[in-house]
Amino acid sequence: MKNKKLSKEKENIRILNVLLETACAEFGSALEMLIACKGADSVNIANGYFQHAKDEYNHTNTFLSILSKYGKKSPAKISRKYRFNTNSVITKGYVSTDGYLIETMSIKDFIAYVYTNELLAKESFDGILKLLKPHSDEGIQISKIMDDELRHHGLAEKYFLKYYPRLQPWQLMCYRLRETVMNRGRKFYDKNLKFLDKVLTPLYFFIAYLVGKVLKFIDMNEFDRKGKNLMDIKSKSVI
Repeated sequence: MKNKKLSKEKENIRILNVLLETACAEFGSALEMLIACKGADSVNIANGYFQHAKDEYNHTNTFLSILSKYGKKSPAKISRKYRFNTNSVITKGYVSTDGYLIETMSIKDFIAYVYTNELLAKESFDGILKLLKPHSDEGIQISKIMDDELRHHGLAEKYFLKYYPRLQPWQLMCYRLRETVMNRGRKFYDKNLKFLDKVLTPLYFFIAYLVGKVLKFIDMNEFDRKGKNLMDIKSKSVI
């Protein structure tokens, strides 16, 4: 019975982590599209970016809603670790500190990024569906999001065919490979950051404990300089 409870708790933590990561990714995408909308050259393209951004914001809200639902099933100590924070979008690497993608990439590379990442997102959601069960209320919501991602992918492909008709399929494969590697790099970085947090936090508390013990043996009155001749202060009070 105890093992079954631990197994259920581990599964819930895994779901919380996946939902939080996905919410951060969707929020990052929404910001990227909104900035792209701001700098678009035409009304039609700006509207396309805006609609894409709106979809991503809605996806974020959906995942945060599901995250909240699963968070309530976990002890407060655990669920607190999986609260959404907008700063996480940067610390997790979903938005670069060097600037937004539309500012640092050529328009061709930016559309390629959208093209490949929408497919990668769809593949990621396939895994989430298995965790949450396809026919559950949450599964139905995610299936609708997957339809949006495929539509975004199709629009990016349509843009490519219109503006870059000579683009070869192998080039798109290279774009996809690059984004796959970068996505895995982000996950690797995040996992190592969590590992270091587990290692260094106890070390920090241990050092703080030792400092507290040392302070007990220090006579704080020796540090009171008011009304004293500094030449008469004992050498042992000088640090």
